[in-house]
Amino acid sequence: MRKAKRAWRLWLIVAILVVMALVVFMHDSYSPPVADGAYEWRFSEQGSEEAPKTGVMLVVDEKNHDLGEYDGSCAVEQGDYLEYEKSKVVCWSILGGHEIGVFEEPGQTVVRVGDFDEGVSGVPGFRGNFVLLKRI
Repeated sequence: MRKAKRAWRLWLIVAILVVMALVVFMHDSYSPPVADGAYEWRFSEQGSEEAPKTGVMLVVDEKNHDLGEYDGSCAVEQGDYLEYEKSKVVCWSILGGHEIGVFEEPGQTVVRVGDFDEGVSGVPGFRGNFVLLKRI
């Protein structure tokens, strides 16, 4: 009887530890969605601590659009939109960054990715070289 109680307690402790590990893992690798108007952005950590990468997904009308993996961390930024741009995410790392934007162009909605650099003291930043990533 005592052995059965000890075994039961051991399994309970193991189960609790497994659940706690899963909660920590899910919290570290998934960020909650960020809505920006009609567009919902989702991010997932893909790299390591030494070389962080972020997976970017766009949800439009309940349809998921995988937009790839980018160096560093990503976040939704509002304002300072380019012509036709309605929503954007900026991903940055020590090496520079990328801007991923939703553009509502005449007759179509597209996602474009371009180079992004904040600049440094005395040197202006840069946003440009946008190329078509996906039509949505």
